Amino acid sequence: MSTTSSFVNGKPQASLSLNDRGVNYGHGLFETMYLSSGQLPLWHYHRQRLHLGADRLGISLDSSRLDTYLQQALEAVPSDGILKILLTAGLGPRGYRQQCRSSSYAIQYFPFPPVAKAGDLRLQRCNYALPHNAQLAGIKHLNRLDQVLAADELKEGYDGLLLDVDGNVIEALSSNIFLFDGQNWLTPELDLCGVAGVMRRLLCEEIMPNLGLHVIVKPVSLASLLNASEVFVCNAVRGIQPVYELAGLARWSFQPSGSETAIVMKQLSQTYPYFRP
Repeated sequence: MSTTSSFVNGKPQASLSLNDRGVNYGHGLFETMYLSSGQLPLWHYHRQRLHLGADRLGISLDSSRLDTYLQQALEAVPSDGILKILLTAGLGPRGYRQQCRSSSYAIQYFPFPPVAKAGDLRLQRCNYALPHNAQLAGIKHLNRLDQVLAADELKEGYDGLLLDVDGNVIEALSSNIFLFDGQNWLTPELDLCGVAGVMRRLLCEEIMPNLGLHVIVKPVSLASLLNASEVFVCNAVRGIQPVYELAGLARWSFQPSGSETAIVMKQLSQTYPYFRP
């Protein structure tokens, strides 16, 4: 990547220092955001999760500095694509104890990846199980070794389905999961592991309530997923993606009009037009 697409503390730069705690210990957070016409439409949600994560990890977050660096980056990169913010605990001496005085702010730009056709998404259950850690649950910290190990299992053309150590459904590899049981929409509880996604929050708090729908957040068993009539995954970049198959275990059909998933997708696209079905 050219330095014009990467910035560290407001300066064109392609990498963090080897002395940065984010590099050494994964002591940091990140947000991956949809950039449309020079705007970050879900920035308020990303900002709130970033602040929550910073409080959890004991990282100083200077909102003024972040806003300045973000604006500089937006003026330098293309107006459409993906923008990623990394907030780390900053430079520090060797050792686990935090002795940093200033955090590091890195921003990267990426073009949009190819978009999969609706109904083409296939999941594969990963054998790797997510461990429980209530302190880290929900936030988007830099340590993604769970996802790296799970991704190593995947066959070409499949996304991963991640369960926890109790065998409950948690999330897909880089997205949250929703299922319709014939009467209600459900999404897994994430109090012990998993990432509480921005799109998940948007759907639960805004999009579905506007349709008169209530999402039930609770532990979801694998059996509940297999018996669901419709399943989709979602994140803040790809929006909603209907799931066609869980390899060797289940298949679901997606109807572009009339299905419960299609109704939610339409409401999302009407509220935020860049998330078109």
